[in-house]
Amino acid sequence: MNSKLLLIGQLATILLVLGLLRSVYSGLFQAFRRLHLPAEQRRQLSRSILTALAFWLAILALLAAQGYFYGEGEAQGRTALAFALPLSLIVLLLFSRFFTLILKALPERWLIMLQGFRIVQEGILWMGFVGGFVPVQMTFEWLNYDLMVGFTALMAGIAFFGPRRYRRPEAILWNTFGLISMANLVFISLASLPGPLYVFATRPDSGFLTLAPFIWLPGFTFPLAVALHLFSLKQLIQSRRNFADDLLQRWRKRQKK
Repeated sequence: MNSKLLLIGQLATILLVLGLLRSVYSGLFQAFRRLHLPAEQRRQLSRSILTALAFWLAILALLAAQGYFYGEGEAQGRTALAFALPLSLIVLLLFSRFFTLILKALPERWLIMLQGFRIVQEGILWMGFVGGFVPVQMTFEWLNYDLMVGFTALMAGIAFFGPRRYRRPEAILWNTFGLISMANLVFISLASLPGPLYVFATRPDSGFLTLAPFIWLPGFTFPLAVALHLFSLKQLIQSRRNFADDLLQRWRKRQKK
């Protein structure tokens, strides 16, 4: 194992997470402003959400430092739990009325272009492979093609949404592909850990994910990628409903005339 690349990977992961926290804070703050919430309420809500995220990250790091996630025979289940807990919250948010209002205020382009962080994430994984602590199947050298989602996200946000264009079918298709790609990465990550579903018995395994700060990948960046796709899809579906309702209202007005 290359200790220098390990240190660089750790620092890059920390910087990635900090950058994402900043982006989430800015995006939510702008959404609250579009909802015409009072300035003080905007700050309080944004800070509360940021504090909750920081608390979750701190818990993950503390448990990882104590070796909790790489317990004997428990690595797969406990790492999966780190991913499943935020995922369950994401699903609940999809059915929240207040969060639906927030989604309407968030720019559709922002939800897609933020997925560009997956370029950095894939760079960290590839660096880890070169450094000898990430298994090859978790990189674009073999089974992980999530880098394509990161690169296309930067272009898709511009191509799908603009002043004179709104390409809903293409955006839905892109989000669906991104979800499949992330599901593939999550599966590979868990299946490369010792446990009942130890499909990829390679050396090294994906045990680095159970260490701090790499635990933030399955515990934060992976769920965030899923969340951005699901939230974008809900935006697109809701927009389609609004468009259909608008057409129906216009048709009724014409019938009355």
